[in-house]
Amino acid sequence: MSDTERQLAEDRQNRASARALFDQRLAQVKSDLGARGIAGRIKHGAASKGADAMAQGLDVARENKGVVAATGAALTLWFFRNPLLALLRRLAGADQHTVQDQPSSDEADNEE
Repeated sequence: MSDTERQLAEDRQNRASARALFDQRLAQVKSDLGARGIAGRIKHGAASKGADAMAQGLDVARENKGVVAATGAALTLWFFRNPLLALLRRLAGADQHTVQDQPSSDEADNEE
């Protein structure tokens, strides 16, 4: 057997091994897709990443309780800003009426 024939035989053997490995992996992929389709894989991946993000968010919240509390308070004030401003206006208006109802010292002097 010449060097060329021996090299050709080795190349064919390597090709056959690579083809067998490829066929084995292709069969594995087909069986995995048969067990759980692409939509199921996407759903599982999204749920997994969502759970990881939630866990990471909770860890950050546990480490920064003051920031979370301040943010919550700011959001609460923002959502209730109109009723709070109306209440402040009413209270300021009530204070002005009580001040105006009392006679000033100049008016008291003029009445005498």
